[in-house]
Amino acid sequence: MTAKETAQNWYELFSVFADDLYPGRYTKEFVLELAEQAKLIKAVARQKESTLLAHNYLYPEFHELTDLTGDSLALSLSVEKNPTKRVDFGGVFFMGETAKIIAGPSVKVFTQDTPEKIGCSLVFGTDNEWVKKWKELNKNGVIVSYINSSAYLKSISEYICTSRNTAQIIVRAIEENPGSRILIMPDKFLGLVMKAQAIEILNQKGIIVDPEIIEIYQHSFGGFHASCYVHEKIGEKALEEAFEKHPEAELMIHPECGCASSCLFKLNAGVVPYKHSFFLSTDQMINHAKSSKADKFIVATEKGMVYKLRKMIPQKHFIPVSFDATCKYMKENTLEKLLNSLQNDRIEIVICDDCCDGENPFQDQMSVHIPRSTAEKAKKSIKKMLEIS
Repeated sequence: MTAKETAQNWYELFSVFADDLYPGRYTKEFVLELAEQAKLIKAVARQKESTLLAHNYLYPEFHELTDLTGDSLALSLSVEKNPTKRVDFGGVFFMGETAKIIAGPSVKVFTQDTPEKIGCSLVFGTDNEWVKKWKELNKNGVIVSYINSSAYLKSISEYICTSRNTAQIIVRAIEENPGSRILIMPDKFLGLVMKAQAIEILNQKGIIVDPEIIEIYQHSFGGFHASCYVHEKIGEKALEEAFEKHPEAELMIHPECGCASSCLFKLNAGVVPYKHSFFLSTDQMINHAKSSKADKFIVATEKGMVYKLRKMIPQKHFIPVSFDATCKYMKENTLEKLLNSLQNDRIEIVICDDCCDGENPFQDQMSVHIPRSTAEKAKKSIKKMLEIS
């Protein structure tokens, strides 16, 4: 297919599925520019034997270009399951880091920009000194960290979790460490929702625990507030307004969402508009929407997910809970940067022989290091999560 043919195809897709998400972005001229970049990207990727991966939240052109789209863990695991010489990972930096930790030295992993440019408010908002003090105060304390975290935090955590299995991981942590204090981090909204679900699971098992032993990290640091800043700004008002406009719709809500804890409270209280609400990971959203009898869905997460849902299930209607729900770090990924990374072999994530500190890894314009000791400890915690799952 020529670049012009690709451009025409993309223009039609974006006009149908993405015009309201990114108004004014996809002009015919810009889409042709994207298609020409895509042709070059595919040629260089073939030459360098690279697999192109993209997170669900990236711009639509990545959904059309890359070999696989998905959530962060699924993409990272695909690197291990389908060995390849090189991976160019489109997402935020910790995702490429996780892929490298899982894949090890056999696969070269590249990201499109530095940890500062394609970072994450959950990583930036983690105060490592605070965590160390918590460890000192709670000698037998157990840390359960969301996979959306730095390699260093993963390395000092006993358990890693995803938005899909956090409640089950909390339950396992309590069962395997009776009497120990549990710290859930770094996302307070995910923690609050999943703490409630974990306690319910434990009660069903006949295990009664003091809710106070499950602590949620709610410490503000670096201008962030223990949450994904995108989900945090999806406030209760946006949710109420969406239901007023679409009262017949089902709500698919990511557990990190800023309105997640209030929504859970209202669900438990039996407030009527929320009876059609479901807490789902991004992959679970796809499966739920396919199997549901509902025709319309409000999607409470980064709006990039809406494009994927609309394209995969075109016979149904998907509305973002807020058109402002966009991650500036995800959107730092562009085809221009991907092409630059492929052509110039930057920025590679390297596992080094402990040449640097895990908290402050070495980086330059070509690479970012993960100390081997940090990577090995982090991988151990990730593998434990996969065994539990």
